[in-house]
Amino acid sequence: MEASGGVVGTGHDDEAERKHTLVPTSQQLLPLVTEGQLFAQSESVLHVGTHALVVPVSGLAVPESTTGVVPASGSVSGSSLVEVAQAAATAREKRRTRAGLACCMASEVYAGDWVGATSTELFFADVWSVFRAMSGPMKRLRQGYLFLRDRPFAIVLLLGALAFLPALSAPYLLDDYLQASMVRGTYPVPRNPLDLYNFINAADRGVLLDRGMLPWWSHPDLTIRFLRPLPSALLWLDHRLLGTHVFSLHLHSFAWWAAATFAAALLFREVFSRRVAGFATVVFGLAPCHVVPLAWLANREALVSLTFGFLALLAHVRFRARPSPGRALLSAAAFALAFTGGEYTLGFAGYVVAMEVWGGKSRALGTRALSAAPFAIPAIVYLAIRSALGCGAAGSGFYSDPIRDPVAYLQTAPRRLFTLLIEAWCSLDADTLTSDTPAWLLTLMGGALLFAMFRGKKHIASTLDEPTRGHATWLFWGSLLSLPPVLAVVPSPRLLGASMLGVAALSALVIDRAWFAVAEDPDPRRRAFLGYAALALAFGHWVHAPVTSWLLGRKFRTSAENFGANAELLREKMQDPRSAQVVVVRGIGGAFFLPFALTPDGTPPKRWRMLSQAGHVLALREDAQTLLLLAPKNRSLFPGGHGNLFRNERDTIPAGATFDLPGIHVTVVDVNDAGPQRVRFVFDEPLESQTWLVEEYRGFRLTEPPEPGFGLPFPVE
Repeated sequence: MEASGGVVGTGHDDEAERKHTLVPTSQQLLPLVTEGQLFAQSESVLHVGTHALVVPVSGLAVPESTTGVVPASGSVSGSSLVEVAQAAATAREKRRTRAGLACCMASEVYAGDWVGATSTELFFADVWSVFRAMSGPMKRLRQGYLFLRDRPFAIVLLLGALAFLPALSAPYLLDDYLQASMVRGTYPVPRNPLDLYNFINAADRGVLLDRGMLPWWSHPDLTIRFLRPLPSALLWLDHRLLGTHVFSLHLHSFAWWAAATFAAALLFREVFSRRVAGFATVVFGLAPCHVVPLAWLANREALVSLTFGFLALLAHVRFRARPSPGRALLSAAAFALAFTGGEYTLGFAGYVVAMEVWGGKSRALGTRALSAAPFAIPAIVYLAIRSALGCGAAGSGFYSDPIRDPVAYLQTAPRRLFTLLIEAWCSLDADTLTSDTPAWLLTLMGGALLFAMFRGKKHIASTLDEPTRGHATWLFWGSLLSLPPVLAVVPSPRLLGASMLGVAALSALVIDRAWFAVAEDPDPRRRAFLGYAALALAFGHWVHAPVTSWLLGRKFRTSAENFGANAELLREKMQDPRSAQVVVVRGIGGAFFLPFALTPDGTPPKRWRMLSQAGHVLALREDAQTLLLLAPKNRSLFPGGHGNLFRNERDTIPAGATFDLPGIHVTVVDVNDAGPQRVRFVFDEPLESQTWLVEEYRGFRLTEPPEPGFGLPFPVE
């Protein structure tokens, strides 16, 4: 055979066949490829009609943006190959290329989208392409697979629907009952559509205490009020429009999760390659930190803040790359929208600071401060409004506001920081590391994790080009600096949304470098370290994380279902809960929300009194109207520290302290290091005129007070 123009002739002189010989040679293909995955074979035979093009591909590389590679035994049609070359040339001229070589499967070519577009356009086109491919008959399943393989957002959307399904099917949980009561107008004090996160403030604290919504030991300055206008308005509309269709409300939350994941994917695509961005999107989207905001409607504000926060960071990255007043205004507007979601947005300060300090070439301090203004100005306005309205937390052990109570905040910050770091990088739930975890073990685990993080960052940085290294650095530091604002509350994966942006990015980089660029690294120890780290991260975030999310969602659903069933059973036994005067001898946690679950419209009983919150109490009845409660030795009738939502640990109650509430007089008889151990309760009416409840791990049950002169234990069962 005679070779001509890179084509091996076969003896056919037909003019139609000669048209198919207009294919690029290996020299013409070479400019179309960039750094990426090397071909394994030394050459590939590309069949063009009845002609064959022998293309030596040894040393050629495939760009990361390609939809696939030509296999050693693969073949493509001549017309497809010509279209590939022409489209790639056009895209290269426009400098907006996504081009690469065509991928083939079963002798058919499914070329990717070659014409460049913005990130938003590409993602919408990707999602549409997936659904279009998957909606055809069975013969198009292979094509759907090819479309789906390179579209991580669609993959995360499908996997997320499965992993978070238990959370999405949960009934009301905790504060959901309170907010439903606020919307219906049955809460003891009125609330407007923008104020559903105003649980306790100075103006109505006395009313809640008199009705019994707050226990007798509540701090006199107790405040739990958050400035979250947008999530509040959305919940108000949900309850007004959808009523009791709780699953529809969860679908609304799921839409915000999808929006937050989509925004994170856009940001990843802006700063990393397509493959790394895909890996990071999967890590972020399936993280257990999303379970609580999806299962707990009241925590939807986390997803709202994340959505606008990620879009604001994307606008800020573009603003720093090419500064202009328009880009600065866009970034500021996006951050302002994020702050309408609440204080979770303060975590993005860590990324903005990290971007200015570690995100690029050194600049003057004044220039850096000006560059941070799109975040700083909305943050200052938000904090000013928050302060003017009296929002925040005070007097609580569960919350420690760094502005109102910096001492309590700093005392609890180190332990909470280590807990959140371990939960983020290891995809743990809130039950693995608790307040009972020894401090030495937590410190050891946190120290080892920090060592691995900094060593991994050092190894990764040396293998990246300068722009990618800069983005990886500010994302790494941002993941750490985003944590201080959320250290004001008891650690939980739900607080890790902002931090997971950097965790997902760094995890994806480690996996990508270890699996796709390990041969380029001359250091064997570094290759080994990255290999083991990539294996651990891939298992932790791609296997353990979705399983944890599913199990955690199932746990919340089961707990919420049991609570609702128990409340309905009590409603039937109490006959008329609205007019009842209820006394809870011993509660655990659910007793604070039960008053709003006893009636369909959320109307609480006429009076609600909780006497203790302990694991075990002994009730001694002294006369017809007096009851003495005793806690075990070295225990208190209510928890201390972060377990006490209504009183912080530093403001202790002394022996002899008295509390006068409607219908009851409380006297603290004896205290120990843990708090009040013996407390006397004198009621205005005989004890039998009240409805008595006790909370156990399996729910609530009706009980009776002991006879005068006798005692009755109330252990947790």
